[in-house]
Amino acid sequence: MFPDTPREPQTVRLAGGVSGSFREWATDGTALTAAARVRDPDGRLAFVKNRWSDGWVVPGGAVEPGETPSDAARREVREETGLDADIGRPLVVLDQTFTTDDESFDAEFVVFDARADGRIPDATELGLESDEIRAARWFDEVPDALHDDVLRRYLE
Repeated sequence: MFPDTPREPQTVRLAGGVSGSFREWATDGTALTAAARVRDPDGRLAFVKNRWSDGWVVPGGAVEPGETPSDAARREVREETGLDADIGRPLVVLDQTFTTDDESFDAEFVVFDARADGRIPDATELGLESDEIRAARWFDEVPDALHDDVLRRYLE
């Protein structure tokens, strides 16, 4: 998938084992995640902090069975920022390996270019669960406190 898109390897160490839903997604589900670098007409970038990130991340999440990665990115941007994004070309695919002491899983994480405009609501209005999104906002540039620094050069 996405043969002309740059690819980067990434190993993610999971502390504390793997939950059943993650194992199911990685072994029986799509093992695919989609996100978007969302810019507004002024060039600002939308980022979120969610319950699992240490810093700011691009809005995104798991691709559901039967869903295209671009449709998943559009859905996730809406859920996590309240914005209706026009999804463009993929910027990068991370070939991920998730590891624990006992097992490992391979997955892909595709980040699309996207455009949107509007106000980002308060975090209490975002996400599927009340504590999923801790913060969401526009930035003039990629924030220093980026959760996944391997993406920085694709987001700027």
